[in-house]
Amino acid sequence: MRHRMGCLLAALALSAFACSKQDVEARARDAADKIKASIPDVDAIALAQHARTADVRAAQEALTKLNEYQGEVNGTLDSVTVNAIQAFERSQGLEADGLLSDKVRDLLRDVAAKAPAAHTEG
Repeated sequence: MRHRMGCLLAALALSAFACSKQDVEARARDAADKIKASIPDVDAIALAQHARTADVRAAQEALTKLNEYQGEVNGTLDSVTVNAIQAFERSQGLEADGLLSDKVRDLLRDVAAKAPAAHTEG
């Protein structure tokens, strides 16, 4: 009888441990999901901005001059352009949100104007 009672108590303790472990894991997953949901998708926001083609092209040209952009200068706001804008923003101590705001466009134009001309071989 004692052995059965001991086995029953042990089984209950293991069951409680397993339930509490599952509860902890579930709470951790829920917390991680909430954190992920609270972090904005910067790239998606940047790609969704309504930047004019001429502004994007000018930014691509300036970023190319600054060796931040390696893509095609086509006026299309794509992930390569957004990444280059973010790299430029970081180099200037700005929040790297990838948005082509007036402030970023003006700073990009000013910094590119001061940059030395690229050396081309011919």
